[in-house]
Amino acid sequence: MGGDDGVSLMIPCPHCQQRPAAEFHYGGPVRERPEPDAASDEWVAYTYDQPNRRAVQWEWWFHRAACREWFLVRRDTRTNQVLESSLPGQPGTSDVVTGEAEGAEGAEGADE
Repeated sequence: MGGDDGVSLMIPCPHCQQRPAAEFHYGGPVRERPEPDAASDEWVAYTYDQPNRRAVQWEWWFHRAACREWFLVRRDTRTNQVLESSLPGQPGTSDVVTGEAEGAEGAEGADE
């Protein structure tokens, strides 16, 4: 009680504002998809091998408890700090969704 609900991570949904992380489903880091005719091993790696970077990265999140929308979150995995959120297709996110911006910021020293 006393206003402390024990929430450690708040996610800023572009539709619903700040909400507790328990309302969301983590969809993984933004990564470039293999071509549709890529070899099976590329698709298996894309589907099951999730990078575990210590860096700032863009991630997919789904707001399952309210608006039921997928959106992008830029988060520092070293501190768990959420830096921003955005809907796909908004100005400044086109390179994120295609995977071109993946790991561009904070990738240095990711294995330190």
